[in-house]
Amino acid sequence: MKPIKTRAYISGALTGIEKPAELKAFYESIGSLCENMGFQAYVPHLNTDPINNPDVTPHQVFETDKHLVSTSDLVIAYVGFPSFGVGMELAYAETNGIPIILFYEKGKSVSRFPRGIPTVISEIQFSSYEDALTQLKSVLDCWKLQQIQPLPPSIYSP
Repeated sequence: MKPIKTRAYISGALTGIEKPAELKAFYESIGSLCENMGFQAYVPHLNTDPINNPDVTPHQVFETDKHLVSTSDLVIAYVGFPSFGVGMELAYAETNGIPIILFYEKGKSVSRFPRGIPTVISEIQFSSYEDALTQLKSVLDCWKLQQIQPLPPSIYSP
């Protein structure tokens, strides 16, 4: 019998973003890293991108993404650009007790609300996409080995 793979949902803004091709390639790199580490990664824009898949209705996107976030084992979210979709995905993850890893560039101002979600297990601030992937690999290695517990609220900066 084949072992069940850990399901990782890769969350990130798709609309109103700077350099969309570059950012989507970054999401795909996160998915590839996860796959190479034995995870089953879901990268939403590969199936429901608003530009490449205009025939997918908003209702279909909502139902698909809500289901896949809610049944994932881990959510990896880029929060460097504000996004209603990412915020909702993080809320579904938290509601279902799913661990979350947050990503954003060093020096970016990110809302404290998602950073304070109790199921956030790691907050990665990076200087380049390569740096982000290196840090993510370390966090995933650790998480796979010991199932990191959420950080206590007292260590979040105000």
